[in-house]
Amino acid sequence: MKKCKTGTSIALTMAATVGALQFTVLTPAYASPTPSPSATPTPTPTATPSPTASATTKGIFTPPRYQLSLKGQRQQTNYYCVPASSSMSLSSFGVNVSQATLAKKMKTTTSGTKGANAVPVINSYVKSRGYKYTIPTDADGNPRVLMSRVSGNIGDLHRAPVIAVWMEQLPWNKGKVKGTKIGHAIIAYGYDKTKGTITVYDPWKPTGGSHTLSASALAKVLQPGGNMYYVSKL
Repeated sequence: MKKCKTGTSIALTMAATVGALQFTVLTPAYASPTPSPSATPTPTPTATPSPTASATTKGIFTPPRYQLSLKGQRQQTNYYCVPASSSMSLSSFGVNVSQATLAKKMKTTTSGTKGANAVPVINSYVKSRGYKYTIPTDADGNPRVLMSRVSGNIGDLHRAPVIAVWMEQLPWNKGKVKGTKIGHAIIAYGYDKTKGTITVYDPWKPTGGSHTLSASALAKVLQPGGNMYYVSKL
């Protein structure tokens, strides 16, 4: 499977690896993601915490809204969406590691990154800090569960989880990316429960950057069978 890659056909086969997570494709799909000629990169933002947010103890009170201070990264190659998103996620722990270093350790190829390779690598950076990444499956098409998990990671733990999505179904990519079932990785770094929104950073250069969308809209474009590198305490 080729992921986050332009200018070539993509064949998704049974039990393919997409967005660094495992899922099952009922029928083969072919895609050639082509960004719109008019698309331009979104400026990299440096997000600041919401003035209404305050640090809380997990399990006692999750802020109704919170946004992490995050320096966005654009993926350095067409197939580095997992290393790029993982690098941003790790930065929320104060861990600075390059996309290239992660890609090497995750054995990333032009076909993408396998979850079986990615998760142990990012866990090696956070285990000593008392945390771990896992891949839950209960947020599939469920905005309430998605918001609960995102707000728990961001509002309680102040960590940015990696989210696995279908690239062409993201609102900012509609009509700009050709093909179906194109696996992609982004991160979540903010949310607002009162508005029901989640703020994400997409590392894809042509159309990515910082975007805010409803939890319902994001839940609809999640890859099934495991779509988040969820952070929890050991």
